[in-house]
Amino acid sequence: MNPESMPHRTACALACLLATAALVATGPAIAQLKGPFETPPVLAGSELAPAALLKGPLHTVAEPIRLEGFFGRFVIESKFGNFSVLGVNMLAVRVNELRAIEALQEVESSQAFQDSLLRAASAPIQFVQSAVANPIGTVENVGQGLGNVLGRVGFLARSGAQSVADSTGSASPAVSGLPSAPAGETIPSAFTGDPFGYNKARRDWARQLNIDPYTSNPVLRPLLDNASAASFAGSFAINTAIGAVSMGANLVVGFDTDVRDAVWNQPAVDLARQNESRLLAMGVSGRTTRDFLRNRWFTPSLQTAMVAALAKMGDIAGVESVVQVAAQVQGETFVRFLVESVRMLGQYQGKDARLTQIRMSGIVPVGIAEDGTLVIAAAIDYAYWDKSAAEFAQRKELKAKRRVLLVTGNASQRAQQEFAKAGWTLRTGLRP
Repeated sequence: MNPESMPHRTACALACLLATAALVATGPAIAQLKGPFETPPVLAGSELAPAALLKGPLHTVAEPIRLEGFFGRFVIESKFGNFSVLGVNMLAVRVNELRAIEALQEVESSQAFQDSLLRAASAPIQFVQSAVANPIGTVENVGQGLGNVLGRVGFLARSGAQSVADSTGSASPAVSGLPSAPAGETIPSAFTGDPFGYNKARRDWARQLNIDPYTSNPVLRPLLDNASAASFAGSFAINTAIGAVSMGANLVVGFDTDVRDAVWNQPAVDLARQNESRLLAMGVSGRTTRDFLRNRWFTPSLQTAMVAALAKMGDIAGVESVVQVAAQVQGETFVRFLVESVRMLGQYQGKDARLTQIRMSGIVPVGIAEDGTLVIAAAIDYAYWDKSAAEFAQRKELKAKRRVLLVTGNASQRAQQEFAKAGWTLRTGLRP
């Protein structure tokens, strides 16, 4: 069983990440590159990820780890099947979700759960009739008032009308240098059509299990669907079912406490409304904001994490360019790359120097500090000295008094030496 896989063509797109970061502007050709270059290394898992992610009571990661581009290809072997994931971030997410899979499978085996699931099967028609007759009394809307419910309905109606208007108007300009979604990744379902808060049970289960309610995990997702139905329409109690289960430490890499709480506590439609308001307040245009909110690769969780990362950078020029790229990014791998890369720039700003501008080069964010320092954030697992890295290091368009490259993972000794020779300050090991 192989729940997830991304064929080899993904490697080519990932190998271009640093190369596309160099394309800030069109300029003269770089000097002749000198080899020999390093080939993608095969590494021990311990060189890329913490020990707890490589082996645990429910899993083992196959060794050694091959790099695709600058990301590790991890194969998680478990009794629930094998999960092939790209990057340490996705490794952390999937390992954490194994506990939730185990817990939900145990819950599903109980007679009480099966009885609730049967009741849920006959409940949808009855519920819809009740919701139409009494939307205020529906699930989480009790005590919130008519204004909040109508606000959700109004937001969805307005969004639908704007979508039609945008589709008949001029299209947003395409962003060059963006990779296609990796093969094997499927676009998520739409979650915002939820004015009455139908997904509350799903979020309650996710909170108990310490997972993302909008997970793309092909094994966990249907289990969560069934559990939500059994609780929401079948009156199955959540707390008594899994209250004693010990869950992992991470919800999703890149989600701080505020984002986690928002995702667990608020319907997707409310998150979308808030994210829209925050982006407009940052000066992002209405059309770009709407395009971003319509990009289904940004699930409600990832969308909220992206907006939060931008908000934490404060008053900075160029946010529009980041959201324009985010609106067109395809694939969960690349969405997570962008979110974490922006977060890295925010951490740099908080600890080192104030960034006055942010701009995008392909999918890679570039920050400019008050003193002119160029700061590029690349949320990759391992940097090595190949032709794309050499081209990046020598680009004339990236000349600056001081240049800093932030990398979440590690770098080969050769890469460290060559970047230093080219005048770059390379910072590694910045994964949160």
